[in-house]
Amino acid sequence: MRVAIVSLCCLCLFAESDRDQQRAELAKLADQASVLSRAFGLIHELAAPSVVSIHTREQFRVLNRSEMRAEVRQVEVGEGSGFIIQSDDKASFILTNAHVVCQTNSQQRFQFDMAGKPLTYASIGVATNDNRTLDATVVGVDIQTDLAVLRISEPNLPTVVWGNSDLVRVGDWVLAEGYPFGKGYSATAGIVSATDRSTGIYNGVRGFEAFIQTDAAINPGNSGGPLFDLRGEVIGINANIISPTGSNAGLGFAIPSNLARRVAEDLLDDGELSRPMIGVEIQELAAEDVAGLGLSRIHTLGIAKVVPGSPAEKGGLLAGDVVLAINKLPIVNWQQFRAKIAATRPGEPMEFKVWRNRAAVDAVLIPISENQLTNRIGVTLPGFGLLLGGDDKAGLAILHVEPGSLGEQAGLTPGDRLLHERTAGAMQSLDDVRAIANQRELVLQVIRSGRSVWLRLRR
Repeated sequence: MRVAIVSLCCLCLFAESDRDQQRAELAKLADQASVLSRAFGLIHELAAPSVVSIHTREQFRVLNRSEMRAEVRQVEVGEGSGFIIQSDDKASFILTNAHVVCQTNSQQRFQFDMAGKPLTYASIGVATNDNRTLDATVVGVDIQTDLAVLRISEPNLPTVVWGNSDLVRVGDWVLAEGYPFGKGYSATAGIVSATDRSTGIYNGVRGFEAFIQTDAAINPGNSGGPLFDLRGEVIGINANIISPTGSNAGLGFAIPSNLARRVAEDLLDDGELSRPMIGVEIQELAAEDVAGLGLSRIHTLGIAKVVPGSPAEKGGLLAGDVVLAINKLPIVNWQQFRAKIAATRPGEPMEFKVWRNRAAVDAVLIPISENQLTNRIGVTLPGFGLLLGGDDKAGLAILHVEPGSLGEQAGLTPGDRLLHERTAGAMQSLDDVRAIANQRELVLQVIRSGRSVWLRLRR
């Protein structure tokens, strides 16, 4: 019996010794982990004064039954987040999502005025971290990147620091900040789970999608808020989620900071975006075909056509080239390609690497603005949002359709061909297009996928 008692006591001593070792090891690990916790805390302390809550209101006419008269009332219709990107002695400027401040319908599609401009809400209010509420005005909106810049008349506010989204890698820790569910300022942590991700959410406006995907919690109200890296620099703008419930399910998406910064700077300068163009048509190649060219199967972006006189032609790109990289960053899909172009300023050199005749070829392109390119290659019908160009085929090619325009609403897409206009007759030259540019109504015969259709466009 004594032997049993002694053995039990020894076991207890050994067990307690093991627990002491475990506590000591845990204390060391906790000290190490506290470094990451402190980093998150510092990011919060630095960023919180620059992150704002945005509330939108709309005017509605209602009947006051007791007095039998109509009244105009403002009703809160939405909320989101934003962050201060610039501030001076007179005012401060905030970046947010376009869908936070622009009107959308029940299908979440942007609404436009008679001039084709996105409709913003009647009143936009900004609440700062120290509980001040300020009226905001819209400086500029770009729906294709889902970004908007606001102005508030509050000077000398703290601003964020931009990071380089091209350096973001899967596994990087990030912190998402904003005002979800109207419950006040909140910070959530996670990792980057994917880059250059496309969800199709901007397809309706032919938007640019090369999202940073994260499992940091993003919820309704977070839209427009910043996504920070561990250096406390903004590497993304929280934009949307995929979820069966409408709340966070671990799939959040942020607009890369390099694209957002370029758009924001243009909107600050001019209130509108000068979009760069290089003048190529792109086709997706089958993985088997790419492998047959001696390439990795992930590089499937081929150049189908180079526009004569374009930056692409001057830079030496050829039809049949396969795009490998832009500015030394690998390019593997169409949305990533478009986003990289959009993040570049007109006139800023771009280094291309393409695959040609089983060898890598370098080329330097100088993109020009969309307006410069369209003036070179075709004629616009600005009231209808169409750019038309001539070639050796019957009719005129539709080269570009402005998002939200009458042309887009009628279902026209690049690649369709315009054959006739009811009153003007056959469309055979660019001069024929110029002759109908001032008409208020067009009835067009269009060839689409081999079928002839008639469409009416009225402005």
